[in-house]
Amino acid sequence: MSTAKYIEPSAAMLKSRNIMATTLSIIPGMGHAYKGHYVLGLVLLLMSFVAVWAGLILALATAGLGMVVPGGYVVGIMAHAYLVEDLRKHHVGMF
Repeated sequence: MSTAKYIEPSAAMLKSRNIMATTLSIIPGMGHAYKGHYVLGLVLLLMSFVAVWAGLILALATAGLGMVVPGGYVVGIMAHAYLVEDLRKHHVGMF
């Protein structure tokens, strides 16, 4: 029997969870899964392959500048993971 109980998170706890989600989003979709958006996380992970493919195709046509596309995709996902609502009911503690 678990004795952990849910309490409303403080602002500092919410900020640490947002930072954790942003860090996990280095792998696209993991930060969203951490915050409880499982389907969106899976879609973002699958779309990362499309972003890399598009970046490679564009890189051939633009002398390498197309490789900005995958980097911009990951940065956008990280920003969204920071801002999206946390749907999980976390236990009291570090994570």
